[in-house]
Amino acid sequence: MHFHLDSLWHAEEGAMEFALTNCGSTPVTNPRLVYATLTRCLRPSNCTGARLVRRQANFHEYASDEGFVLAPGETWRFTEHSLTRPALHSNEGPKSAGVLLEDDTLVLAFAGDLQASVVEGCATAAQNAALTCGVLPEPKRVAISNWAETAPVHLALQSDDAAVMQLVSRVSELTRRLHPLAPTPFVLTAKEDVALLCITPDQTLPADGYRIIWDEGKATLHHGSGQGLFYGLVSLAQMLTHAHAEPQRYGVPLSGEIEDAPRHGWRGAHLDVSRQFYPLDQVLRYVDIMAWHKMNRFHWHLTDDEGWRLEIKAYPQLTETAAHTGMDLPVLPQLGPDMTGQSGFYTQDEARQVVKHAAQFGIEVMPEIDVPGHCACVLGALPDLVDPEEPESYWSVQGFANNALNPAIEGSYTFAETVLAEVCEIFPFEVVHVGGDEVAEGAWMQSPKAQAMMRETGLKDTPQLQAYFLRHIQTYLAGLGRKLGGWEEVAHGGGLDPEHSLLFAWTTIEKTAELAQEGYDVISTPGQAYYLDMALSDAWYAPGASWAGFTPLDKTYAFEADNGDPVLQGRLKGVQACVWSEHLTTMARRNHMIFPRLSAIAEAGWSAAENKAYDRFKSLAELMPRL
Repeated sequence: MHFHLDSLWHAEEGAMEFALTNCGSTPVTNPRLVYATLTRCLRPSNCTGARLVRRQANFHEYASDEGFVLAPGETWRFTEHSLTRPALHSNEGPKSAGVLLEDDTLVLAFAGDLQASVVEGCATAAQNAALTCGVLPEPKRVAISNWAETAPVHLALQSDDAAVMQLVSRVSELTRRLHPLAPTPFVLTAKEDVALLCITPDQTLPADGYRIIWDEGKATLHHGSGQGLFYGLVSLAQMLTHAHAEPQRYGVPLSGEIEDAPRHGWRGAHLDVSRQFYPLDQVLRYVDIMAWHKMNRFHWHLTDDEGWRLEIKAYPQLTETAAHTGMDLPVLPQLGPDMTGQSGFYTQDEARQVVKHAAQFGIEVMPEIDVPGHCACVLGALPDLVDPEEPESYWSVQGFANNALNPAIEGSYTFAETVLAEVCEIFPFEVVHVGGDEVAEGAWMQSPKAQAMMRETGLKDTPQLQAYFLRHIQTYLAGLGRKLGGWEEVAHGGGLDPEHSLLFAWTTIEKTAELAQEGYDVISTPGQAYYLDMALSDAWYAPGASWAGFTPLDKTYAFEADNGDPVLQGRLKGVQACVWSEHLTTMARRNHMIFPRLSAIAEAGWSAAENKAYDRFKSLAELMPRL
């Protein structure tokens, strides 16, 4: 169920009108609207179209007429004439709202701004000549012949399609979360003289493409059959939001056209929640920010040496022990904000909440469960997975000893399969990332079990042992209808079946083409351009890592994964930002490191190289949301 509440101030009557629209697919009988507002009603109530049930301070509850059915796509309207005082600002309507069903279940509703008859515009005629289109990533084609003399604050949807209403309302919700000081961009019920928004599907457009035609201030959004409607709505929301924020620079067209479609199919953003644990609300906000940037793949890095972050019911030890660091735990405090260690994990229900939230915006969630390397916390929690006769003989690049699942131990396969089976029940996306990176040279070479396995199989070294293990995992995932995702090292030791693989090139810029030459589909995410833990400069006090050099914003923006090499044709599937969290110990550092470079990568994933312009981008990126 999804409900959208518009409120309208009638100054001449001193009355407030409410319009509750059912944007869901289920009719609701005898709904009751509850909301909280400082513009309270008086008792006795003088209401038309509804009946006041109760009011306590700022809480209000109104009931519909007995037997009233609010059908999908329809609106219940009522007006309260008896109020304590006149409303003077847009935030003096309902601050929050919900619908009580007949069984008293509360379903939350989105409450838009209080609308008034006369609203100050965002621009004047004298400024119009200097206005530009405030949309990021840059659209494919922008042809504006005239700008509105006064930019509209809202666009009023003209549609009775409940699914369209729901998506329009959700984009207003998204805008409210990311830009709480800006007016909500869309209303379903409007005061007079509000610009109109019409929606029409267009099978001639790419599935994720859209075209916005402005004619005398009316916007008609044509969209493809995929995510085109959502992306077009985000562009409209950005136009209105940025015109409100910087009216000297950005405007809303009076007449003209915008045509757009994404450049790459994979426009990803990765988040490492192992080295630093991000509470659920921060993960959901990260997804919101991705949606505002029209990104469509969330790579959720859920496990690493420092912490296991996903509930696995078959192995409670993973959340009882492996999700924590501490002085008396198998993994000592590592890189957290203080030396007491850190803890945290996501329940399976919370993970499903992230998947559901992302799906509203066309974002697929790809989980990463690191095997066989980066498993220090796993082996500390599950000591039966360790060869007891193997000495401390190898160390990862991060300094963890003997931190990789041993391919010669049968329990390693049982563990991986059991975990991945539960992961696939939570995450429906076709690709499951299994890491496969940074297994130390010489790993397992002093394990008696591994030595016996090598004698029996003819495998000669660490890369071949890893490839043997990962081929088994790939076959298992294929049986579940999934592809194996992995870092570029998955191709070592003989590699995997390219048909059921998606690899992520990270160590050098050249690796993308090298993997494509080997027949793999590839995502380009080189540390030299797209790793957002790299320092922005070589200054001593510039936070971040430096193994791939430093990466100022202009370098990230200028990088082009598709350099014209014919080997990339059909193999380069897209680009991705990677947020590794070792250095991101505070929110200030997270925002400093991630933004606006994430915006630069979003534009690289969406916009053609010839449409990129650094100065335009830099000005607009300053208005994009942060964590």
